[in-house]
Amino acid sequence: SNFTIVDKEDAQDLIDDCIEDLGLYKKEKMFPKKSVIYNIYSLAASSQKDIDGIIEEFHSHIEEYTPVVKKIVSSYKKKKKKANVMDFSDLLTNWLEVLNNSSLCQKYAGIFRYILVDEYQDTNKLQFEILQKLSSQHQNILAVGDDAQSIYSFRAADINNILDFPKTFNGTKIFKLQINYRSQPPVLRLANEIIKHNIDQFPKELKAIKTGGDAPCLVETKDVYQQAKFIGQRILELNREGIPLGEIAVLFRSRFQALEVEMELIKRNIPYLIRGGMRFFEQAHIKDIFSYLRIILNPLDEISFKRAVCLHKGIGRSYAYKIWAKFSEEKTNPQGIAENLPKRAQEGFKEFLSLFTAVKKIIKPDEALKEILKYYKDYCYLSFDNPDERLLDLEELAKMANQYDSIKSFLLDFSSFEEFKGETRSSGYDIQETLVLSTIHQAKGLEWEAVFVIGLSEYEFPHPKSIGNDKALQEERRLFYVAVTRTKSILHLTYPQTKYTFKNGAILTRPSMFLEELSRDCYEEITIEEDF
Repeated sequence: SNFTIVDKEDAQDLIDDCIEDLGLYKKEKMFPKKSVIYNIYSLAASSQKDIDGIIEEFHSHIEEYTPVVKKIVSSYKKKKKKANVMDFSDLLTNWLEVLNNSSLCQKYAGIFRYILVDEYQDTNKLQFEILQKLSSQHQNILAVGDDAQSIYSFRAADINNILDFPKTFNGTKIFKLQINYRSQPPVLRLANEIIKHNIDQFPKELKAIKTGGDAPCLVETKDVYQQAKFIGQRILELNREGIPLGEIAVLFRSRFQALEVEMELIKRNIPYLIRGGMRFFEQAHIKDIFSYLRIILNPLDEISFKRAVCLHKGIGRSYAYKIWAKFSEEKTNPQGIAENLPKRAQEGFKEFLSLFTAVKKIIKPDEALKEILKYYKDYCYLSFDNPDERLLDLEELAKMANQYDSIKSFLLDFSSFEEFKGETRSSGYDIQETLVLSTIHQAKGLEWEAVFVIGLSEYEFPHPKSIGNDKALQEERRLFYVAVTRTKSILHLTYPQTKYTFKNGAILTRPSMFLEELSRDCYEEITIEEDF
């Protein structure tokens, strides 16, 4: 009793204390950051799986750290108990523990005669088990949900909760709400065509209250640059036709797909906001990479130097300041600096110098980025909850860099984009005149008059990790379904014919398998002229 609740930030600080107490920061190797460990712990609680299973499923790149992560989580639980605090996961896990006591379960299940659960398709295993206990006496549950919009398995949401509801709760009655008040008939016809290919679902067919409307447009572009140019021009046309910018959205599967679009909007002075996130150049991993490039061009760039050196093991802010003070002295031998550092920091600084020396010999910026990524990839896996998505961002950045002959020209050009402030609600712009860029996951539940769903190419949508995994592939198809049903009337689906890869440069790509599943009469094809 009298416990206090710690938020996510405080919980991560407690985990950081546990790492420090166990002496793990003194080891020679880099170690997963507190945010990564908190994410593993939270997913384990929500899914009712063990730490081993979560690391194998969501963080397989750090499997070698599994034993020590388990030790940290154990220490974290003890520290919370000693301090009489709970995090958000504890509020549910302890609630379930109370309900596992038969007499207490009988007491509380008797209190709640009727139970309503909204967004049931997004519930996890832990929430499901609590619901089972609370409803054990009266069995009066109203669950509202749409299995076709179950898209959050990466947060431990379990679609089986809604699909197996009739089996779990005897006497279930299913009411299908198939009348749609948002979209016009051509959009719903496309949506129905998409989702019918899923096997695990409650079959439904959306029907429109509205009438009329134009067929969705499928636009094939030469590459991502032509895709961005088309989108920028079409947005201005729609705006001139009377559609406010705030009623237009550009949706994408992964953040990296929006880079060229974002740059095109900047060129055209179209105000925009990134829903649920930040502009491309404001993200930590992008700033990290640019810090390396800047010190290659200017080794006396203090801010970039200290940011880059901190990315190496054993070097925190205090050591970064000390290293910089020595490094900035013209006559100081960089190798001599390492000798005055603790052993772990010595290794980190030598690693930094080795990378700095290797990249300094490279002229082309895309080659420099590839060299930096050889090191940064491991750092990314240990530092972020979503390393794969961030690495895709960096590959997209390298693709952009391929157009430049020197690091200097690349940095000069991109500095102008960094200075542009993507407009937000607080910027003084009317929100109705601010375009929205969003991942599809962030767009769920929202609607716009006109929507662009971009990057519909193979190996980008569906996500390549879902290929060969039927359960994951069906979730990707549901994600596509969610994307197209965000629009009230105007829908553009775009895909580039070529893409740039690290290994093979520019390669031809096919349309997404989800596009190839569609009947041709569900959309209108648009061809872009070469001189567009």
